[in-house]
Amino acid sequence: MDENDTPQLRPYPQHPPKSLDDLSAKLIDNGLSGISRELLERRIEQVGYFRLKGYWYPFLTPVSEQSAKRSLPFRQDVQFKDIWDRYLFDQELRMLVFDGIVTIEIYLKSFLAHELSVFGGEFGYMTQEGLPGLSYDDHLACLSSLRSTFTKSNLPYLRHFRSTYSDPLPPYWMIVGCLSYGTLKENFYQGAPDHIKRKLATKLHIFNPNPNPAVRGDAKILSNWLETIRQARNMTAHHDRFWNETSTRIAPKLPKHRSGSHAKGWWGNNWDIFRKSSGPAAFLTMENYLTSQIDGPAWTEKFISLMDRYPQIPKSDMGFPDGWRVSPLWRVDGSAH
Repeated sequence: MDENDTPQLRPYPQHPPKSLDDLSAKLIDNGLSGISRELLERRIEQVGYFRLKGYWYPFLTPVSEQSAKRSLPFRQDVQFKDIWDRYLFDQELRMLVFDGIVTIEIYLKSFLAHELSVFGGEFGYMTQEGLPGLSYDDHLACLSSLRSTFTKSNLPYLRHFRSTYSDPLPPYWMIVGCLSYGTLKENFYQGAPDHIKRKLATKLHIFNPNPNPAVRGDAKILSNWLETIRQARNMTAHHDRFWNETSTRIAPKLPKHRSGSHAKGWWGNNWDIFRKSSGPAAFLTMENYLTSQIDGPAWTEKFISLMDRYPQIPKSDMGFPDGWRVSPLWRVDGSAH
């Protein structure tokens, strides 16, 4: 089929809804053990048959030796606890991922509010010169978005500003409080001059090979990482399965490997074991790297604790290679950074 051809669509096959009793009986009749029909009904009602299916899918029978597809019945001796453990682990993992993103997001708001106000004044975003990374049309859209968000916000200090001052919008350090991550990234980060982006990259220890301190921060990698964070933030907020997600949308760009005389101390080489990784391991390592620069080992220790509490979770399915815990990017003795 030519790549420009529209794929032939077909109607979604009919799936008449079944009762919880029928659904639980179907799973047990197909080899699921270690749970009563009554409790299985409650779990299906609690989580949803379709959502839970994503966690039991690896335990199904392969369609053929050559195919990765699987279908009922379950493989022999599959216990419901094996499936439920993965669900609970993923739930805790998403909460921890979001917790780390909050740390990064608050740091971004603080950094950009300060640096942009120093650059263009406390109301610098009101002019395009204050956000030189935005086009004329993008700047107009930015102001419209900020105005809408500001007028709808119920934050006490923004209500006080609206009732006290005649200015149409508040200064940077107030307005960032009501901005979503996406709005902050698209307007204030994207609109920031290059030297502020490079400074942010340097603060977060994201470097390029240039030894010149003025340009050493790698804003290209930083921009990519901020976008993967946006994607992961949406996934965790919408409760998407995360623990074995293979989508490239959360695959961060990794610093290039260097060899020869320039390789000593090059931070990019620490990422080598993750270059062929699939799953969320590279994202989690990137999140760990950023939170470590901002808040030390706090997030790292919580992540390691989570992994230790679920030793039955296959780490290779997450994309973690052998020896990942002793790699420089995950050690908590301070040698990684």
